[in-house]
Amino acid sequence: MDKRLTIIATEQKIENNQPPVIAKANKRQAQQAKFDRLWLENPKQFDPERNCMEEERLKRTLELILRYTFIEGKQIVDLGCGHGIFSRKLAAEGALVDAVDISANALKPLKEDSLKNIRPIQDLIPQTLLEDDSYDLVVSTDAIAYLPEQERRLYFAELSRLVKSDGFVICSTGIDIDTVGGFEAFEALAETEFQILEWIFSYHAFFIRIKNLLKRPERFVKGYQDKAFRMREASLHSSMGSSWYRFNSSLLMGPLWALVNLITHPLLQFLDKNRTIMLWLEKLCRVINQDGGLSHALFIGIRRPLKIQAQEEPPVPMQQKRRVWE
Repeated sequence: MDKRLTIIATEQKIENNQPPVIAKANKRQAQQAKFDRLWLENPKQFDPERNCMEEERLKRTLELILRYTFIEGKQIVDLGCGHGIFSRKLAAEGALVDAVDISANALKPLKEDSLKNIRPIQDLIPQTLLEDDSYDLVVSTDAIAYLPEQERRLYFAELSRLVKSDGFVICSTGIDIDTVGGFEAFEALAETEFQILEWIFSYHAFFIRIKNLLKRPERFVKGYQDKAFRMREASLHSSMGSSWYRFNSSLLMGPLWALVNLITHPLLQFLDKNRTIMLWLEKLCRVINQDGGLSHALFIGIRRPLKIQAQEEPPVPMQQKRRVWE
């Protein structure tokens, strides 16, 4: 399936002829319910420190911010903050952080801790109720992939609306390593609103492919043990891929993959924690695959100034013009 970011119209149709206010309220409720469920079922999928690759992304993001601006005492918003791990890092540097997420389950730890420099806010991206020109720094890391395609252009307009005229925007996304043009689409969207000051690229395609290979036995075993998971997983593949998954998660192959998983699972855990191997694989990927190994893009930018057309000289009255034959 093509997962490339695309620039499309942002106008949305209102279903069932609902008034815009009601439709917006229903959308907020639906998105809150969706992400509350995801956070309840599998919070680890949103954890920015779940493995060494994600930890490296956080490290690079904070280093990029501190290269361009001092954040102590600055007003910052962290859009799609989750449990607030990055918000806490910003607050530790002295920033005043509004941590925004649509999920109540995500914000629960921040509310329970009641940190003086962090204000949890439950709100929907990209149509927040935050005030215009409110923040010295707007941060939104790896959030755009969770949005419907028709809202991705609006997402960048929202980042631009929230940042002060002299402020900075930090934004990032994972790039699908199995499709073409993902970064170019992300870059084109970003440049509609921002002047990019610096890009930071990660080349983790080798790391990701090795991890996916090591995860296969576990997926086959889970399908063998859980019929509902087996049906759901098989439905995500093509006809041939579905048949292959069903065969490998069958009563015949499932026990064999369980034995293989006894070896691959510890290897996967070791790889997840080994930053040295991850960085070595990244260097190798950059040399061999070059841009084909791009897996993540991060930028810092400033809001584009409004273009003011140069005032045209007033037309010269006819009586003052010199005719060529005079």
